[in-house]
Amino acid sequence: MVMEDIAKAVEALKGKGWEYADGRLSKQYMLGSFTEAIEFVNDVAAIVESKRGRRSMLMNREESTHPTIVVEDKSVELLLACDDFSIMMARAVDELYEINYTSEKDEDELLKRKEDRERTRFRSRGPYRKSSSAGLR
Repeated sequence: MVMEDIAKAVEALKGKGWEYADGRLSKQYMLGSFTEAIEFVNDVAAIVESKRGRRSMLMNREESTHPTIVVEDKSVELLLACDDFSIMMARAVDELYEINYTSEKDEDELLKRKEDRERTRFRSRGPYRKSSSAGLR
């Protein structure tokens, strides 16, 4: 890819949640559990190795890079160099995540849990909470 194509691809990735800073792409993925996060990392590794295998025939070993992967509880952050190979990888990982790790049901469930937590926290907060018998006489 030429620089203009890379710049366009980076802009498209930004629209899908990727960030660009210091010549690197990064994105954070939220999974349902720590175990699912590790499964996601293993799937990402398989994608990287399959794509890297095809590419390594064209380049020497020093140029071939792996992404930096940070796992923290249910969160996985990917950090990639900003080149044509990494852009191709970013697209493949996004597709993997959308197909295997998200569904409308999961997103609705996560939103519902968050709303329930907020309601519970709001109800139990503050000095203005009334008892159930207040004002019923």
